[in-house]
Amino acid sequence: MKLNLKCGVSICAVLLLSACGSNRSDHGLYYWGNYTDVVYSYYEENGDYAKQEAALLQIIAEAKESGKQVGPGVYGQLGLVQLKQGKNAEARESFRQEQTLYPESGVFMQFLQKTKK
Repeated sequence: MKLNLKCGVSICAVLLLSACGSNRSDHGLYYWGNYTDVVYSYYEENGDYAKQEAALLQIIAEAKESGKQVGPGVYGQLGLVQLKQGKNAEARESFRQEQTLYPESGVFMQFLQKTKK
């Protein structure tokens, strides 16, 4: 089950990054910041989840400052990082925020909440 979840999350992250990661111009609809680097560190580093959480929160703050919408997946990734730290209430809120901003992510966000309890 864990392998399926990791595989599913990895596939979704790759699809999201390939679809949206190249849109880094100032004229884009979404603000991404260093999101691709944060996601990479999630899968490649030994789990400094507090550092990753801080980086994701920084992306969210910078998006608000720039007047752009946070890119799809940022709140979802934040929720995953928070779950890894045992911050279940914060993770649920991040997943809810992702689902509110991007209703098409609803099924996946609900899946993550059910499998990570």
